[in-house]
Amino acid sequence: MKITNVKTILTSPNQNYLFVKITTDSGIYGVGDASLNGREQAVADLIDEYLTPMLIGRDPGKIEDFWQLIYRGSYWRGGNIVMSALCGIDMALWDILGKECGKPLYALLGGKVRDKVLCYSHVLGKTQEEKIAQAADYVKARGLKVIRLRAGLPAANGTFGLKEDQNGPVTEPWNPEEEWERTLEYFVKVREAVGYDVGIIYDLHERFSPDRAIRLINALEPYRPFFIEDPIAPDCLDSLRYVREKTTSPIAFGELYKSRWECLPAITNHWIDYIRCDIIRIGGITEARKIAALAETYDVKTAWHGPNDVSPITHAVNWHLNVSSYNFGIQEDGTTDGLIREVIRGGISYRDGYLYLKDAPGIGCDIDEETAARYPFHKAYLPICRQDDGALHTW
Repeated sequence: MKITNVKTILTSPNQNYLFVKITTDSGIYGVGDASLNGREQAVADLIDEYLTPMLIGRDPGKIEDFWQLIYRGSYWRGGNIVMSALCGIDMALWDILGKECGKPLYALLGGKVRDKVLCYSHVLGKTQEEKIAQAADYVKARGLKVIRLRAGLPAANGTFGLKEDQNGPVTEPWNPEEEWERTLEYFVKVREAVGYDVGIIYDLHERFSPDRAIRLINALEPYRPFFIEDPIAPDCLDSLRYVREKTTSPIAFGELYKSRWECLPAITNHWIDYIRCDIIRIGGITEARKIAALAETYDVKTAWHGPNDVSPITHAVNWHLNVSSYNFGIQEDGTTDGLIREVIRGGISYRDGYLYLKDAPGIGCDIDEETAARYPFHKAYLPICRQDDGALHTW
């Protein structure tokens, strides 16, 4: 079997996505997700201009070899654009392999160790009052066993509902010292609303300094957070060590990591309890299974990144990894807008706090290219934060 065509599909069904479709001379094809929110066109150009010529005529079953070729073959190690492009291709190649074997992806990864996947969903709203009410409704009406709160209002404002190109990012205000008390108060009120039988994840989204994060985490400890997500930015390794040494609540980290080597210090030093890389940002399934194995060695659980801007393809890949990994912890299940379900067929379903996926060869998703074409791509940016004095702050 040989690869005959590689196609990138940019589409915007209320949110920008970049998909990859790889076709072989046998008629079998695979699909993957290479979306990089705010830089999709750059990823598509890399695939079209540089990676596609390297794929045509290759054996699609040589997945590891191609992964190493892209990661090491250019000499310069890849950042988010390279790793996202590599992921779209990597997913599509695994999808082809599954279809060729007639088996779902999880079977290629060693088979199931569980049948369903514990998940959490985002509590969103324009005010704290709205979000507190939604948290209670999620637990009562949807049966969620774990919910996720996020510091700041609102989350990812300006990245959804795109109708035209953006000329620059939306700006959100953020003043860490002023928001400290509000952030603490929000968590406490949600805990009072849902009780102690429900897990509450708090995403600090890298918005606090190490000292402020430590103060906040210690103040939250009596209210039993399920874990604290991204308490600080990942740039300084020693800051994560510092936060871990002075707190006891579980910590989840890693959505900005791009490889197992970036993950390694946090895992081997026990600075984290959950590794939560974004599958797209680390180059796909090939790297994810290695990171999961490293984490298992050090009793660290997985909690793969899966917010609102992740497509059903990646959510399905997360599911396959989760059901075949012994050290699975929990899966983020961002609410996917209904329009993407017109473009991507198949994918996970939700029931009573868990995620399920019907058996199908490969990943279990397909792309409706005609429908995707009805939703043209629009240039967009992720938001930024600025303080009162105008200084840029980590979003």
